[in-house]
Amino acid sequence: MTLPSSPPSAEGVDAAGVLRFLDEVRDRHLRLHGLAVARHGRVVARGHWAPYGPDRLSLVYSLSKSLTATAVAFLVQEGVLRLDDPILEHLPARDPASVDERWRRVQIRHCLSMTVGHDVDAWAALAERAAAPGTAATDWVDLALAIPPDHEPGTTFTYNQVATFLLSAAVTHRTGQRVLDVLRPRLLDPLGIDEVLWHTDPKGRDLGFSGAHLRLGDILAFAQLCLDRGVWQGRRLLEESWFDEATRPFGPDNRDCEPKPDWHCGYGYCFWIARHGYRGDGAFGQFAIVLPEQEAVIAITAEETDMQAVLDAVWEHLLPALAGPGGPAVPAVVAAEADLQSRLDSLAIPPVPAAVAGPDRLRLSRAEASDLPASYAAVLLERVPTGWRLTLESADGPVVVAAGDGTWQESLVRGARGVLPVVASAGWVDHERFRAEVLLIETPHRVLLDGSRTSGEVRLTWQEPTFMGADPFDLAVRPAETDVAAEELGV
Repeated sequence: MTLPSSPPSAEGVDAAGVLRFLDEVRDRHLRLHGLAVARHGRVVARGHWAPYGPDRLSLVYSLSKSLTATAVAFLVQEGVLRLDDPILEHLPARDPASVDERWRRVQIRHCLSMTVGHDVDAWAALAERAAAPGTAATDWVDLALAIPPDHEPGTTFTYNQVATFLLSAAVTHRTGQRVLDVLRPRLLDPLGIDEVLWHTDPKGRDLGFSGAHLRLGDILAFAQLCLDRGVWQGRRLLEESWFDEATRPFGPDNRDCEPKPDWHCGYGYCFWIARHGYRGDGAFGQFAIVLPEQEAVIAITAEETDMQAVLDAVWEHLLPALAGPGGPAVPAVVAAEADLQSRLDSLAIPPVPAAVAGPDRLRLSRAEASDLPASYAAVLLERVPTGWRLTLESADGPVVVAAGDGTWQESLVRGARGVLPVVASAGWVDHERFRAEVLLIETPHRVLLDGSRTSGEVRLTWQEPTFMGADPFDLAVRPAETDVAAEELGV
């Protein structure tokens, strides 16, 4: 965490309101992993649902777009790019006749604002073409440009992964660096952000629209830079005018639209305009919320599909808590702050309960109703002194997961396609049923194993299916040859 801390009352924050937010999260079973709140540049509340913690990186999905846009902003500031430049000018040269004429009129600002001209997100079509036989070596930029816009650029809004992917490709072509490398000296180092990981395309370019891995404190620091309009600890990093441009709403503008009103207030340059302030966000509840009126920022990580419910809880409980002037704490306030800190310190995801004794060794075949690919044919359960060893028998070789018996246990899972830090818990929940939960701790996701002694089968499912693929190793961002110890990853 690169921001200093302060008691909530000193910054005019009502601790009781933050507690009410946590109550709402608990009562509505919203699956949050981390929460951080800052006002006046000082952190007033921070907590993680163990085993998630402050040192854990996490996949932030489309919050990555806000980082890619910021890389573009730096290059615009330096004169390397201009918002009105045609995107094709900053991509590898190609025969103009091979590209639909509408692509020739797509500008960088159209990619930033998702006004390229497609009727629907073009990424599904790109992914389908990328998976087709004989296209493995095809540049994804060529696949993207083979999908012509349906309308004149700038005339229609569609949330479109391809738009941000092309920005990443343009950054790399113009600078010879990944987006991550462009951001390192300009943003990440000044904000004190250490390791950041990013999924790449086959050419080694950051995906741009997704794939970045940040810590909760990194998200909060980025939001604070946005709140302070490009100034960090007295040093200007980005021109103030960028934030006026980036938060001017395009796209959906029906503020009364249900059921997701916070997705109908408009879209800026890879930021969503909200009913209050604006935000960068990513699937399953990754939020960088900027509240200029309250002089506050909020960072959230989660595994939650009902993202509107999370924002509703923020507006109902946190927003009113951020309205005070600040001052000395009276005894009742001191007590509320002590209660809040106690709650934040005790946040946790419960492990699988080890309810009963059961077989110490059992092999279960993959059930047909499984989410994981059929290449995962069976699971061998073995009791060991530290809990359980779960061996997933895969066509690519065995995948071994260590799981605590009624507790969480941390380990590194290695496969041919990468390294995955995991935290797992397992046990016999009754005399018939074995259950395990495997948290892919650098992502929002978890894999569930539900085994039956009677059927001899195990269902391998996702708590929430990922946007990266059905195989857990589709989420691996650390390569298989990574030589790293578990403790180096916070595992």
